[in-house]
Amino acid sequence: MSAKVSGFPSLEPAFIIKGRISNVSPLGLIHSGSKAVHFEVSSGTIESVPGFEPAFKSEITFGADWFSIDHDAKYGRVDIRAIAKTQEGFAIDVRSQGVIQLAPPMAKIFNMEPDMATVPFGMTTSSATLVVADPALKVLENSVFAGNSRMIVDQQGVTVEVRQSLVVPSTDKE
Repeated sequence: MSAKVSGFPSLEPAFIIKGRISNVSPLGLIHSGSKAVHFEVSSGTIESVPGFEPAFKSEITFGADWFSIDHDAKYGRVDIRAIAKTQEGFAIDVRSQGVIQLAPPMAKIFNMEPDMATVPFGMTTSSATLVVADPALKVLENSVFAGNSRMIVDQQGVTVEVRQSLVVPSTDKE
């Protein structure tokens, strides 16, 4: 018989980020032996999922990923910062860090190879925090989010879609 484990947080689906990659600036090898690449995101959306409170919709006005590929080229490190504006005109500052498994389909995207194709969820995990200007969204600043991403390749380029869930603390007594 196995013992029941307790005290672990749960996840509540919260919001979806969709950002269009608009410019890629390879930086090359850095002091750690990693390969660095800067990905600019010039447009996109951040929108809460139905049922999540506080609900919001926003447009990305700036975003970028200071991405690095580990020396062994098996994993990449995401360091994303983005600014969005809500429909009410307030700013949201999104900061996200994550790890990407650079299996061949994902590596093709990060190397911007001509035969790259859409990559489904399952190769990326991340965490995110928000800084908000709208008092109605202030609770989001006191939250941590866990995410899962996919890369959508179409005729216009590459869109990163991140589904973020609120980390809900356990209320277990033991």
